[in-house]
Amino acid sequence: FWLPMEYSVHTLYFSVHNFYTILMKFYEKIKEICNKYNKVALFVDMDGTIVEYKVYPEGFVTYESKELFIEAEPVKIIIDKLEELNKINNLEVYILSLSKSNIIKEEKLKWLKKYIPFIKEENYIIPIRENGDYDSDNRKYIKSEKMKEKLNVYDYVILLDDEHKILKTTQKELKDKGEVFHISSALI
Repeated sequence: FWLPMEYSVHTLYFSVHNFYTILMKFYEKIKEICNKYNKVALFVDMDGTIVEYKVYPEGFVTYESKELFIEAEPVKIIIDKLEELNKINNLEVYILSLSKSNIIKEEKLKWLKKYIPFIKEENYIIPIRENGDYDSDNRKYIKSEKMKEKLNVYDYVILLDDEHKILKTTQKELKDKGEVFHISSALI
């Protein structure tokens, strides 16, 4: 099957245009929330949300392999939208990402400084499994707990994540004090 070049370019244009239109819808939804509430916090996951997600075997990450995370590709289109959202006066953007080890946390911090310099370092929240910050029993609750801790400062909290269990748990835990978005809301 062959498509004329003009048709392919035309189709590509509309695909890219539609992609940006839907991203704008996500942006507009966040703006609507910010118009409704005085102080809003947006918590953004890293792995699979703003950074390429790679699956490694259990126990793979060691001191010798620690440079792998820093070389992971940023999801630029989402990062660009976050930078735009970060300019909304009553919205504070946080990074909320789980880390299995101190090595991975170090790499995540380096990656954030390299690709997301517009988010303040004090807005990085990275619980570490190795340090007992979370375990397999409370893994799906830890993000909602961290977000609820901020409800004394913010009227409303939002989570952008790629993991369904975490999103469902967070929505249930936050009730009417927050909202969750799967990364596909900002990608499709």
